Amino acid sequence: MFVGILLYSILFEPYSIKTEKITIKISKIPSNEKIKIVHISDLHFHNIGERELNTIRIIEKLNPDIIAITGDLIEKRESIDELLDFLDKMRRIAQVYLVYGNWDHESGANLTDLKNKIEALDIEVLINENVKAKVNEIELYIIGVDDPSTGKANLEKALENVPSDALTILLAHSPEIIDEAASHKIDLVLVGHTHGGQVVIPGYGPLFLPVSKEYRKYASGLFKIDSTYMYVNRGLGTSILPVRLFCPPEITLIVLEGT
Repeated sequence: MFVGILLYSILFEPYSIKTEKITIKISKIPSNEKIKIVHISDLHFHNIGERELNTIRIIEKLNPDIIAITGDLIEKRESIDELLDFLDKMRRIAQVYLVYGNWDHESGANLTDLKNKIEALDIEVLINENVKAKVNEIELYIIGVDDPSTGKANLEKALENVPSDALTILLAHSPEIIDEAASHKIDLVLVGHTHGGQVVIPGYGPLFLPVSKEYRKYASGLFKIDSTYMYVNRGLGTSILPVRLFCPPEITLIVLEGT
């Protein structure tokens, strides 16, 4: 039985992408309008294989207005060319916004050069900055911070010139940004980093979460802190060990609707 579970966790579940769909009511959106956001995270990209091709097929069918990617794009700089090919395919579906995670900083890649290459594809790489967007006549600000888990996030800088009453979506790699984000009344925070634990033991929970103790309650899923919603994505890739158990890779469709 143990051998069967081990083989399942290595050969099957890491490639069995689950599409999660949630709806969030936002008072800043007109009652007859909505914004469709696809959220993916933690690609840990190596090459365009079947999982990556399946990711593109799934996202095409979801037909989003926005694609948000919340960090850990690569593990090694040798993967950059294929990553750019993958992102080019992604941006043909919808406008893409992304931030960096801890593995991107540890990859050995020149992240300034990588930002320039990605932005040449008409994709927004947000490093402690924001951009104004418009979806279905709805104006919003998409804010991105550098990796919170390594202390590189600067939310104050990222929020410069964002009106206090604007509809705001914050992209960050780790849920460790949530307290600061909630204090600024961000409407929606999208994060990853946890992988949902990657291996989840029934009756116990995630085997390991790469965040400090006070943030382990944010393993995966939707949370509301004061007036701020946060979604923690389980990610698409794996880290350290290529295994997943009771914690499948995830593509999330988040629909923001008016109240």
